Amino acid sequence: GDIYLLTTVKLVTEELSVIHGINYAGKELKRYRPLYGRVLIKYHKDFQASVVNAESKLEKLVVSQVLPDVYKNDGFPGYDSVCLSYQQLKLVLEKNKSEWITALSNQKAVYLIRDVSNGKLYVGSATSKNGMLLDRWRSYISNGHGGNKCLQELIKEAGFEYVKKNFQYSILENYNSRVD
Repeated sequence: GDIYLLTTVKLVTEELSVIHGINYAGKELKRYRPLYGRVLIKYHKDFQASVVNAESKLEKLVVSQVLPDVYKNDGFPGYDSVCLSYQQLKLVLEKNKSEWITALSNQKAVYLIRDVSNGKLYVGSATSKNGMLLDRWRSYISNGHGGNKCLQELIKEAGFEYVKKNFQYSILENYNSRVD
């Protein structure tokens, strides 16, 4: 959609020469921290870049709402509705959100990882021999690749930050833990 949640504000400190993805290093502007997770911005994005010069876009950004507290969205939405960015999935797992942990720990699944910067898709599976869905997704959060050779190569080329900025996780099919 066209509504975005403010999660960070950074000042570009260095231009990098990375081939796939993040081309800048930045320093967080800490004075904006009280607004993280609270400001909803309406903006129609018509470009693919994940980092843009704010000065060129500021006039088009509209503050839609300032929430009184940090947006949490704690509830598990159901298997068919899971669609999380890397940062959202990391937060769910780090905070040990009970609904999510229970739902993901008891399921085998076919899942999708989508690179939002270029539309590339990775389909994976979580079975009891390699851990239920919770274990698989924890491995992706810890290292970005979960042991997958192609994703290891991507991280080698573009860096872990690329995964953190561009990957989105969803469930295509889920199965009870007793299903073969």
